[in-house]
Amino acid sequence: MMKAQRQSAILALLNSAEGKSLTTTEIAKSMNVASMTIRRDLNEMAQEKLINRVYGGASLINEKSTKEKTQVQRESKIEIGRVIGSLIHPKATIFLGAGTTIYAAADFLPKKDDVKYITNSDLIFRYLVNKDINVFLTGGFYHKITNEFVGSIAEQTLSNFIFDLAFISTNGVFDDQVTTANFDEGNIQKAAMKRSKKMYVVADHTKFGRGDSFSFAQLEEFTGLITDSRISQSDLKHYREITGVLVGKADSNAIDNNN
Repeated sequence: MMKAQRQSAILALLNSAEGKSLTTTEIAKSMNVASMTIRRDLNEMAQEKLINRVYGGASLINEKSTKEKTQVQRESKIEIGRVIGSLIHPKATIFLGAGTTIYAAADFLPKKDDVKYITNSDLIFRYLVNKDINVFLTGGFYHKITNEFVGSIAEQTLSNFIFDLAFISTNGVFDDQVTTANFDEGNIQKAAMKRSKKMYVVADHTKFGRGDSFSFAQLEEFTGLITDSRISQSDLKHYREITGVLVGKADSNAIDNNN
């Protein structure tokens, strides 16, 4: 088993474990891999902030609530929001994924009767309704931490639409894989991607080189990546070799869409 496969398997084991933690011995036995190898993997994963390293083993990093995430990288999210708003054209059908980065774009979404917004985010839905914007909510199983609807009902709702644009959220882009906290969150994003003509993953600069528990897509699958002006030049060069990159600017009149 290759290192990347082992580490993905470790995350899956931790997510299914009671208390979201396991000892090194338990992981090694479950995977039939030497404890020394697992110990090296855990140390590396902890350095990458994929897990918490605890005495004798590892645990998952606790998922932050939407309220907590809203306050993180606020200016970067606003830059990204401006880019999202600039991409929306008349008569478009738009999917808005859950997540505070996309939520921050709500103020920049054009209010037009011929534009339809569909989301699985309770927060985004309520915000747009209060602005009298045409928006549909998927329904489904409610995830209280992230304030979003997931599961088969939500996925079935998305299958009724064809999206001109889909804006997909992520908790981190690691090894060119787009990741999230659990399978259900990833599956709802994949369901929207399957029905989209164009799709953009949104991520501020702090999410590069970091991954959450589950990978649900490869970066090359996307029309483009939307990020903020604090992205490093090395990351910018790397990601432009894989997909289109749109970079927000602090100045609302300047958006770098050079691919």
